[in-house]
Amino acid sequence: MMVEPKSSATILALADLADLSAKQLEEGRSIEEVIETLRSAALAVRTVIAPEEDSLDAEMETADEEESQSEEKSDISA
Repeated sequence: MMVEPKSSATILALADLADLSAKQLEEGRSIEEVIETLRSAALAVRTVIAPEEDSLDAEMETADEEESQSEEKSDISA
C-alpha cells in the first residue's frame, strides 16, 4: 500500500467526512451529533497536520480562559 502525502490524504479525509455527515443527517441524526463528529474529525486532522501547533494552541486557549475567568472574578468583587 502506498502512503499518500498528508495534503492528499487530508483532502480525501475531508471528502469522506462530508459524505459521513450527509449520511448522518439523512439517517435523522441530530445536528449536535453531526457537529460532534465534525469537531472530532477536525481535531484529528489538526493533530496529524501540526501536532506541535495544536499543543501550543491548546495552551494559549487555556491561558485565555484562565485570564477571562480571572477578569470575571475581579469584576464581581469590585
